[in-house]
Amino acid sequence: MWQHRLSLFFLALSSFVTLSAFWALGGQGTGPDYSLLSDPWFWQLLGFTFKQALLSSLLAVGLALPLARLLVLDRQLPLKAFFLRWCLLCFVLPSLVLITGLILLLGRQGWLAPLLGPEWQIYGLQGILIAHVFLNLPLAIRLLSAQWASIPSQSWRLASQLQLSFWQQLYHVEWPALRPILAPLFGLIFLLCFNSFAVVLTLGGGPASSTLEVAIYQALKFDFNPGEALFLAWTQLLLAGSLFWFFQRFGKLSWLAVADSGPSWQPRPHRLTLYLGRLYYLLIGLFLSLPLLVLLPRAVQGLNAQLPWLLLLQASSWSLLLAASATLLCLSMALSLSHFAIVRGGLWARFTRLIALHQLVVPGMVLAVGVYLFFLPWIYWQDWGWLALILLNSLVALPYAFSQIQPAMFQYHQSYARLSQSLALTPWQHWRDVLWPFLKPCLLPSAGLVLVLLLGDMTLFSLFGSAHWPTLPWVIYELAGSYRLNEAALASLLLLGFSFLGLMWLERSRPSVT
Repeated sequence: MWQHRLSLFFLALSSFVTLSAFWALGGQGTGPDYSLLSDPWFWQLLGFTFKQALLSSLLAVGLALPLARLLVLDRQLPLKAFFLRWCLLCFVLPSLVLITGLILLLGRQGWLAPLLGPEWQIYGLQGILIAHVFLNLPLAIRLLSAQWASIPSQSWRLASQLQLSFWQQLYHVEWPALRPILAPLFGLIFLLCFNSFAVVLTLGGGPASSTLEVAIYQALKFDFNPGEALFLAWTQLLLAGSLFWFFQRFGKLSWLAVADSGPSWQPRPHRLTLYLGRLYYLLIGLFLSLPLLVLLPRAVQGLNAQLPWLLLLQASSWSLLLAASATLLCLSMALSLSHFAIVRGGLWARFTRLIALHQLVVPGMVLAVGVYLFFLPWIYWQDWGWLALILLNSLVALPYAFSQIQPAMFQYHQSYARLSQSLALTPWQHWRDVLWPFLKPCLLPSAGLVLVLLLGDMTLFSLFGSAHWPTLPWVIYELAGSYRLNEAALASLLLLGFSFLGLMWLERSRPSVT
């Protein structure tokens, strides 16, 4: 059948890309430079990579806990639904948009610079932590809110009837619900920060604040030292993969988790606790809003400058084209592989899931380095890098789409697969009349999430990108790097607008929570 042939093609394609990358990482004539093991710079690089990821994770989870609890227990909290949607936007926000806002807000000429003193410097560890907390705190808030809301009303009522103290209630009622999610949530944020690229590249401020991904990029693009790039890529692959499998033991998270209104009855917090919580809610709201709001006045000033409108139009077109193409390819792969895994079962199913999900273990930069070096003798990447961007971005996003689509595909096969086969429909009729109506509530949110994530790609573009087809994140990086902050703010707002449209698509196409 054509579905099986398409699935086998996608399996072969994904396997070939990964195997070719690993073949190159194994050393094509030039092996990894193991002399770096005796270089103090390597150990300082490794230490800073772990340090910034650990501090970012602790801050994001620690700051999210009290606010997530307040979102569930305070039913009269103003703008709660809007705040949760804003959190989703902040989580999928392209990094370069945030970085531009942070520079305008906290840089030397920023709005808050007079309050921070002459010694303040946004570049370095402090800037990296602020950016990482901004990007990951919203995710922690949404997931923890959903977990707190899952506590049944009977547990709250029983705690109230027994007159448990705050600490007793926290230990006996709330902690059992939170315990399963804290470790995987911490691990997820740690890995996101461990593999961070754009934030560290822009706000690192020098070699003392660099990470493995940035060092790989510099070794390959600036120094063209394949031996050093291979060694650093293997180091990141082994560490990131080991950390992923370790944290996987504690459970899994849903990327599209929705925090509902919670059970029908919860205890009302003490009045002082309520007021302090709302003040904290306001402060977190300001923290998540100011870096984006500050873009507006600078973007207006940018309209009066000699803007490269043709460049912005070209970058917008390429960003949308590359992201949309990769999204369509990603969803096609997710659908085909989900169908194939369910129909074949057994070893084929396990192999298919491995192929679909292994990009969670292999960082995008590591995969990109391997593919870049493997095909370098035959392909001139300045001309054909766009093809690599579409393919690699679709593979990097495949785990997120596959994990959302596979349960719906399994439900379809349980309910309608035999009936649709008995009707002898053509492939187009089967898709239009049966499969699409059933999978639409799952496909559209997955497409929105993948599209917004890929719009902000900077990691893969840093290797395969070209000035002949720039994207908005890269244009923002170049404008901000040359201190053309007004123009960078305008380009950031443009990219933010595209991300916002993708987010609205995601939210409106999601089934409502009842």
